[in-house]
Amino acid sequence: MIKKRIYFEGLGLVEGHFSGIGQYILGTLRGIDAILEREKLAGNPVPDVRVIIPYNTLDKFQSYKFKHIRAKRLPITFRTMARLWHHNLMPPLDLWCGRGYYIFTRFVTMPLVFSKSSVVIYDLSYEHYRQYSDERNANFLSKGVKKSIKQVEKVFAISENGKQEIASFYNLPKNDVIVATPAADQRYFYRRSEQEINKVKQKYGIKKNYILALSNLEPRKNLDLLVDAYCKLPEKYRKDISLLLVGVSGWKTDALFAKIVELVKDGYDIVRPSEYVSDKDKPAIISGAKMLVYPSHYEGFGMPPLEALACGVPVISADNSSLPEVVGDAGVLLNCTDLDGFVKHIKHHLDNIEAVSAKTITAGPEQASNFAWEKSAQQYWDLIMEKTK
Repeated sequence: MIKKRIYFEGLGLVEGHFSGIGQYILGTLRGIDAILEREKLAGNPVPDVRVIIPYNTLDKFQSYKFKHIRAKRLPITFRTMARLWHHNLMPPLDLWCGRGYYIFTRFVTMPLVFSKSSVVIYDLSYEHYRQYSDERNANFLSKGVKKSIKQVEKVFAISENGKQEIASFYNLPKNDVIVATPAADQRYFYRRSEQEINKVKQKYGIKKNYILALSNLEPRKNLDLLVDAYCKLPEKYRKDISLLLVGVSGWKTDALFAKIVELVKDGYDIVRPSEYVSDKDKPAIISGAKMLVYPSHYEGFGMPPLEALACGVPVISADNSSLPEVVGDAGVLLNCTDLDGFVKHIKHHLDNIEAVSAKTITAGPEQASNFAWEKSAQQYWDLIMEKTK
């Protein structure tokens, strides 16, 4: 008997810069791998789950050490595959890979001839907040998603807010949008020891205590407001604490960087790590923060606040889009334009840091435990089982 096949498009899993999309794909596949293990041990028949990757990325794929998920390599390089996808020139995937059920993991599908599919849409920033987006990418997504929506059976969203937005904007029945959230794996994201924190601070040249900003450096993250809030703190607070910006540079950041350079010249302690912070060091960087402040204009989910809560670190966040789902009652939620509110709550946290931290050490991991990769993977599994009957 030939097994039914499920294909995940895996470009985001094997690209050089491992983005939030890559983290989501990896977490989901690890959850599915765990379900496959459970089902096989129970003696149940399971489908053949494969990840479509360019032929020159096998080493990256194998580094994840899946037990039951295999690669399906295409005879093209990563660069060629990404370019063909972005220019809508990919040949039909099922002519290469065969008939199966395809799950496209990056907003926009690829052509199929005789197979059904679903797609993951992470947010609608390219429609609702185009002013904060890279214009070329926003145009690609706006056109590509509208076309993809018409071709797929189901859409995966990563938050309840995202589900409502997608169903409304694309006029879809809500039953056609499935929520499968990201998660912060608490085997990995937990409060690290002072010894580990100090070792990582030394590694990245971090000399003082710090307020943490953790995100891609792009306009949608509203770091301008955070910089202003830090600079409005009285000097008695700033002399002992830095504002630490951790994240890769995105787009439309020239004005922000120019502003920070001038502020640093004026004596404000706004710093970045001496090198790119690796994933293995991120929990210690988070654990060492006095708080994480996240004033984003809009999020599809909001991983940094969740990761901070999992590590027991106080969070002050914007109250828009999906962020209330993520933060819940475990952190402070404010309007993303409320500069004085952010200043007030940062001061309050610093004045009461022991009490605030003690509360978050318990409440943060409890909130983070509401999200789990295997729970979200089950949403994919339920669809997979429905499509492979």
